Amino acid sequence: MKKDNKFLGIGWKSKIILKRATAYISINKLVVNGCGLEKGHELHSYLAEDGKGRQIIITYLDGKRQMQTNLKFR
Repeated sequence: MKKDNKFLGIGWKSKIILKRATAYISINKLVVNGCGLEKGHELHSYLAEDGKGRQIIITYLDGKRQMQTNLKFR
């Protein structure tokens, strides 16, 4: 991951919820409200690795697809 990404001071635990053939994870309600997200908004998420090789999920909250290839995808 690029070094210019920064932590904004909000973190939360998520549990995986399984329903039929789909798995869901939750987003903290403070993040939803603060970013102006509403039910039905489309978010784009990507599986990537951090600098130590740990798997991470990158989710763009603005509804736009990731355009740059600066992330290390598996």
